[in-house]
Amino acid sequence: MSYRLPESHIPYTDAYFLHSRKILHKEGLNPHVTMQVFLRKGPGKIYGIEEAVELIRTFSANNAKNLKVHALPEGADYAPLETLMTIEGPICDFVELETLYLGAITAATSVKNGGPEPDLASITARAREIRDELPDKTLLYFGSRHWHWSWDERISKAAIAGGFDACATDAGAHANNLTGGVGTIPHALVLSLGHHYGRDTGTVRAAEAFDRHISSSIPRIALVDTFNHECDDAIATARALGKNLWGVRLDTPGENLGQCGAPDDGRRYWTGNGVTVELVHGLRQRLDAEGFEHVNIVLSSGFGNLDKIRAFKEGEAKYGRLFESIGIGSLFPAHFATADIVRVDGEDFAKAGRFLRPNSRLVRVI
Repeated sequence: MSYRLPESHIPYTDAYFLHSRKILHKEGLNPHVTMQVFLRKGPGKIYGIEEAVELIRTFSANNAKNLKVHALPEGADYAPLETLMTIEGPICDFVELETLYLGAITAATSVKNGGPEPDLASITARAREIRDELPDKTLLYFGSRHWHWSWDERISKAAIAGGFDACATDAGAHANNLTGGVGTIPHALVLSLGHHYGRDTGTVRAAEAFDRHISSSIPRIALVDTFNHECDDAIATARALGKNLWGVRLDTPGENLGQCGAPDDGRRYWTGNGVTVELVHGLRQRLDAEGFEHVNIVLSSGFGNLDKIRAFKEGEAKYGRLFESIGIGSLFPAHFATADIVRVDGEDFAKAGRFLRPNSRLVRVI
């Protein structure tokens, strides 16, 4: 089956993947990685695989000649967390494609399993509710990977209409008369540099490389949760970049208790795994104690949930300044697909909490 593809993947790609390819090229790095795709929501039947493969084949370097892609067949049964697809090859060949292939899988799987297409009015209403809760925070729409690329302009416009400030792709930004997509560092870049230089310095090395090669007009925001050393890596990065560091981003997954966080005591969104109020409070205290009051905190992971938003609003009422900005993707329901690097240059190497899940049901598709 043939699918309508965009003329170029670049306008529909999250900005931080575009930055990553540029940085890796400038650094002379192109590690051989294994990317693993899964869904949390299920069980169900998987769709969008064939379109994802066509996107990869069309837009990867050398038309995917350097890649090996394995996947479940279109329409196959799948279970939550089961590996649906793996992509193996030089990271620079396909690092820019994650937004598009995840969106294709998410949209098709969601609809074919009885879910609705995004309701633009509901997206605007949810965005407005979040804006009303956080009138003074910067809100970024980070959900382009959560639906098909052909909806990106419409969904981004709906989020901006509800009060969001920016979005992650150029297509979404230009639809709103904004300069371009926003975003800085993904886990893929940290893992690539972390494998080359070592886990202890991977986060800092990624931030330093971003600072060397990306326009100074883009704020330096370091992703600090990759190795579950959120506080230590934030402090180390602040020391390395000094006044150049605008902020650090927390995206701690639900598998991990964040460093500086508090074990679960029953207070949902305050304690336990993931990005919690106490984790952010602990990081804010560490930064301030080390003299890095100028370093801001950006949050992501699950903030389409109004209860979570309200918990952080209450956290600031209790503790004072905690964060300046939130990246939010989940403004509508869907079977969200996720991708993680799980191997680098033949070795198991992934962000904390994620690991290779072999699946004998996968078949070679590229």
